[in-house]
Amino acid sequence: MLFLAIRAASSDLVQAVTTALVTIVVLFAIVVIVGFTILRRRRRRAELAPARVPGPPSGETDLSTRANILLVRLDDAVAQADDNLGFAVAQFGEERSRAFAEALSAARRDLTESFRLKHRLDDSQPDTATQQREWNARIIHLCETAQKALADEAAAFDALRRRETDAPTELGKVRMLVVTASMRVPAAESALSALAGRYSPDAIAPVAGNVAEARALLTTAGQGAEAANARLADPLATDVADRVQEARATATTALRLLEAVDALGATLAEQSDRLDNLASQSRVDLTEARVARDSAPDPSSAAAIGGAVTAVESVLGSLDTGDPAASLSRLEGAVASLDSALASARNQTQRLEHAGAALAGVLVSARSQIAATQDFIASRRGGVGADARSRLAEAQRLLEVAEAQSDPVAALDSARSSATYSRDADALARFDAHR
Repeated sequence: MLFLAIRAASSDLVQAVTTALVTIVVLFAIVVIVGFTILRRRRRRAELAPARVPGPPSGETDLSTRANILLVRLDDAVAQADDNLGFAVAQFGEERSRAFAEALSAARRDLTESFRLKHRLDDSQPDTATQQREWNARIIHLCETAQKALADEAAAFDALRRRETDAPTELGKVRMLVVTASMRVPAAESALSALAGRYSPDAIAPVAGNVAEARALLTTAGQGAEAANARLADPLATDVADRVQEARATATTALRLLEAVDALGATLAEQSDRLDNLASQSRVDLTEARVARDSAPDPSSAAAIGGAVTAVESVLGSLDTGDPAASLSRLEGAVASLDSALASARNQTQRLEHAGAALAGVLVSARSQIAATQDFIASRRGGVGADARSRLAEAQRLLEVAEAQSDPVAALDSARSSATYSRDADALARFDAHR
């Protein structure tokens, strides 16, 4: 029994080992067959594949890729701009959309040329490497230029639409500006009356009509604001922002006219103080001048100093405080003549000291006169011609020269010339404004 059991177990073991060996052999055979099959297919695919042709250098490939991308973008941008132009014409009209239409036409021409160059690059005719680079570069230039022009026009119309959208808010600001400026009219009127009571008509002539003109402008600005407000109710209105801007400009001009009244008052007060100071200093200088006249080295020098002293005495005896600018100009001229006459009798140190002391006052006068003339021209804009503006520019230049010079004598000459040019500019500006 035991022998039979052992024999049966041995038979089962042999059978199991045999089965395992057969399975391993079969699996190995399958792996070998699959491997040979894959290798054969790869070899056959390699034999059937066409030979690889070397491509263009990477730099040319990048240029071509960029040109293709920009060409597609421009094509889309032209289509989008065509839609936007239709909206712009519908909203703002053909006249205000003319620049957009011209930019779109130019972009279409650039797009057509770019497609033509792209076709030449893609056709069956062989192209040299130089031609490929030049044509791709041309496509890039055309596309970038055209797309920028379209983007600029689109941005301009976006800004225009924002202006229309923001028009109600801006209108509120303009209304507040009109109210603020209107509240200043009574004070400016009182200030003008006070100036008229203290100074001569010639002295206040630059602002004599400012209050009346400002009041009329504020009325116009208020009417313009109301007209813009009425247009807000019209959904098709596209000129609201322009009306608001026009009302703002009118109100701003009125406000400047009112501010010019106060500015002239401050200028006249400053000139009056300067006139008093210069008159006091001139009386002191006359004492020195008389001594120099009496101790002059020769008769001609004595005669020159004597004539200058007489001129200064005459001006001091007829000063008109009602027109400080004119009086100051006359006195400064007489003092300048006296300085010139005394120049040969003074030593260099005294001359420089006197010039430095006189310079400060002349600079104040020149600055004041330039500021008054600037305010007069700014409040009348197109009403003042080029001659007055040119003289004012020269006065400003000479003032800068005087302020920059280290030699007080030369600086004094420049400052006096600046004051002369600014007075000439003021006279011409007033003449232009009242023609």
